[in-house]
Order: sequence, then structure tokens, then C-alpha cells
Amino acid sequence: MQPVPRRTVLASAAALGVTALASCRSDPQEETQKKIEEPDPNLNLTGMPIVKEKITLEMLTVRSSSTAEDWNDVRSMQEMENLSNIHVEWGLIPSEQGKERRNLALASGDYPGVLNRTGLSAVDLAKYGEQGTFMALNPLIEEYMPNLSAILEQNPDIRSGVTFPDGNIYSLPQIYDPDFESLIMQEKLWVRADWLSDFGMEAPETLEEFEAYLEEVKGRNPVSGSTAAIPLTDNSECNLIYEMLWGTFGVANKGRRAGSIDTDDNGAVRHWGASEGHREAMEFLSRLYDKGLIQADIFGQDSARFSSLGKDGVYGSVPGKSMVANFGKSVGENYVALPPLKKTSSDEVPSWHSVASPLSAIGGFVITDKSEHPIETARWMDHFYGDEGARLFFLGVEGESYEKTDDGGYDFTKEITDNPDGLTIDEALKPYVIYLGGGYPGIVLEDYFKGMENTPQAREGSAVVAPYRLEEVWPAFTFTSDEADEMVSLTTDIDKLTSESRAKFITGELSVDNWSEQLAQYDRIGLNRYVEIQQAAYDRYRG
Repeated sequence: MQPVPRRTVLASAAALGVTALASCRSDPQEETQKKIEEPDPNLNLTGMPIVKEKITLEMLTVRSSSTAEDWNDVRSMQEMENLSNIHVEWGLIPSEQGKERRNLALASGDYPGVLNRTGLSAVDLAKYGEQGTFMALNPLIEEYMPNLSAILEQNPDIRSGVTFPDGNIYSLPQIYDPDFESLIMQEKLWVRADWLSDFGMEAPETLEEFEAYLEEVKGRNPVSGSTAAIPLTDNSECNLIYEMLWGTFGVANKGRRAGSIDTDDNGAVRHWGASEGHREAMEFLSRLYDKGLIQADIFGQDSARFSSLGKDGVYGSVPGKSMVANFGKSVGENYVALPPLKKTSSDEVPSWHSVASPLSAIGGFVITDKSEHPIETARWMDHFYGDEGARLFFLGVEGESYEKTDDGGYDFTKEITDNPDGLTIDEALKPYVIYLGGGYPGIVLEDYFKGMENTPQAREGSAVVAPYRLEEVWPAFTFTSDEADEMVSLTTDIDKLTSESRAKFITGELSVDNWSEQLAQYDRIGLNRYVEIQQAAYDRYRG
């Protein structure tokens, strides 16, 4: 059905986000509201092209080095320009300069109509949204973004997650299809099936059995030349190893996007870094490290060394998305994923807590008060929340970078999967797509996304943990501007203490016997206030 602008709704909805600041920003806000209320006659309200005569959208865009240097040379974006009749001046800046250049642009007032992939936080969105720098997108979504509107209607938790305390939506999110299991549950704990057979062992089901397997691996020397077997490692300074045990120790019971908060037994928000479960986990990991079952230099290992040792086949257990993708088929196919480990044999299998919210990220796309074409921008972006747009975004152009398969699916062409110049898949995709490097807004659908998370072994591993998937998973919460001001320093201090102490507990530099001092440090840096703000945010989220 063709959407017809409802003037009264648009006027009142747009006014909500600007009333409080109208006295100091009345002219820009009035101009923005007028653009929304009175669509340009050049605009087509539905279908393609979006405009009759070509227009240009100006953006500031953070570019990953894994994408092409000029996105207007990328075939999917050329096709989008042909479809929409909209040209984009991307304003590409290198990712390593992204935050600095974004902040400078906002501070100076020299910014374009769109900030794209600049990694804006909930704190940034609250601040600049309430000031009126970022447009309230509610009326645009309701009237001109039917694809995104349908997603929000079908997923009220996603709508709650992108809505700020003042009722406004200031950014267009990155959304994972909730049914895309291997994307929602990306990381799994893998062990060597062939080594289990050699040891005469079954796949571990408990912490004790897992530790026994690691001890057997430690005695398996040498493995590759003179390289000793490494029982357990990761590429994130033990963070992923711990994440694989969240459910076992009852922490992070609202998933991985909620950060360091979850709920206690009474349903109240807590910081799980101060919980008894966290203390027990640190005690367990410290014991493994002390016994030489965790790689000794795990806190200083770089990605290249991690990958090299993995390809040599020396790891007994490692977390990740797919070992075949990480280390190649000859090594990776020997690994199998484990279900959540039980504390003891008499326990029930715990929930699997390494689960992402379908609301993967906010802050990837904002329309500013300087936009000359807010409706056209919204319509352009909405295409990527639909089926056709997602296919274009992730696969590129049919007949060039992908083709339909006999079973009705889609797959990359030989140029991509078996490149004649020896390019990797990601390298071969550079001329066709811009999603590489992440941070993009839109929806990620299983039929079209062909990354590591959607490879056969990744799907097999996710199927192992899926029966134990958490029922309730939180996104990161949003805050008022006043709350955001407090949360900047509180979050920095609390995250720093949690991260630094975790490494020290595991390596034995700190003892869990002094846990009371750890709790006292949390108190001194404002943990109670941090939890209080998070509780208020959660209460709003639940509505």
C-alpha cells in the first residue's frame, strides 16, 4: 500500500525531539521539520527510482581497509545508484582516523547530512540527539521506511533497544535476523575429536572432564616439529575462553551485547564482575593457567602467531566461529564443538550465554540537521532493510559476483570462490560489496550473508549449543544525556578494573582469596551508581 504522509503525525512526532531545545536551535529544527512535512515534488513516495531527477547525498563515512578505496567504483553501489537515481558522495576516511575525524566534525559544526559507520555510541546519540544535531527518525521510519518499520513491528525488543528515553530513535541500526543461529551464536568451544579418540575419551561434559582432556593434551609433545601441544588458548587474552564458560558459572545471563550487566536471582540488574560466579570462574581459570593448561603467553599473543600455531595443529581446545575457516580444512575439520559445560556431573546442562542480541549495534547511520534530503536518505537506506537490498549489499551483482543455485539459493561465482589471480574471497569481493569490515546499518539475512559465521562447520557448531540458547537476550541500553555524562567515566573505570583484574586473577598476580578487596575497589569507583543507572535503563527498555 502506498504510504501517504500524515501531516499532523509528522509534525508532532518531529517536534517531540526538538521542543526542549527550540529556543537555541529553532531555525535549523524548523527547517528540518519543514523538509519532512513538505516532501520535494522530485520525490517518488514508493518504488524505484527514489527521485525523478538525480540528487546527491553527502556523507562522512568510515572506510575499512578491507573495502575499495572509492565506493562509487563498487558494483553494488553503482547498481544502487542506477536503481535509486541517487548519487552518494561518501566522504570516506580511514578507520584508524574515524573517531577523531568524527568528533572534530561534530565539535566544529562542519559535518554533512549523514554520518555513516562512524561508530557512534549510545552516549553520543543521546548528547547530539537531544541537542538536535541528529534528527529524530521516528516520523521518517513510520512514513518512508516500510522495511525497517516491519522489522520493528515484528520485534518489539529491537524497537525498545533503538529508542531513547525521550521516545526518539536517532540512528539506524545493524540487525541480525533472529533466526540466523550461527550469527546469533557465533563463538563456540572446540576440541580435537581425533585427539579425544587417541586418548580413549568421550567429549567433555563437565569442567572436570574438560580439565582432564587438557591435561592429556599437555602430555602430547611434540606435535608439529618441535612445537609442543598447547591445551587451551584464544586470540583475545582469555576473554573468549571465559565467554565459553559464562553459562557454566552463571554470569552474563542476558547475553554478550549487554556487556558486564545481567540480573541476579531476584531479577535485579547487577554487574556480574562483582558476582560469586565471576569469582568462581577466576578461580577455575587460574588453576588451569597455573597447571600450564592455558597458553603461557596468551596475554601477549598477536593474531599472526595465533593463526600460525593454529595452522600447525597444536591447539587442543580453542574458542571461535569455525576452525576450518581459521586454520584450514586439513587441521580445522578435526575439531568438534562442545555443548555448555556443566560444573559437576549431577548438574543440569546450563544455558548457553554467548548469544548476541538481534539488535547488533546502533550508531552506524545518523541523519543530521544539515541534511538537504532527509526523506530521500531514509528511503535510500530502507532498501537495505529489505530482501532485495540485503542481497545486493552482501552478494553484489547477479551474474558478476553471485548466481542462483539449482536449489533456489545463492552463491558466489567462481571468480570469487576460486579467483584466477589467487585472491582470497574477501579480496575478490572488494570490487563488488562494501560490507567488509563491519559497522554497517541494515539487516543481515542468512540467505545472503556468506561470511565465516555461515560456513558449514560454523552452522554445525551453533546447532550443538542452540538447544541451550538463552531465552532473554539484551542489547546495549540507551541513556538520557545526563545519565550518559555519568556513564562515560563510570564505564571506563569499571571496565578497566574488570579487565585488568581478570588478567591478574588468571595469571596468579592477584588471588581470589582477596575477593573482598576487589569488591571494595568496585565500591570506591562508583559501582552502585553504575548499576542504578543501568537498572533505570532496563526498566525503560522493558516499558
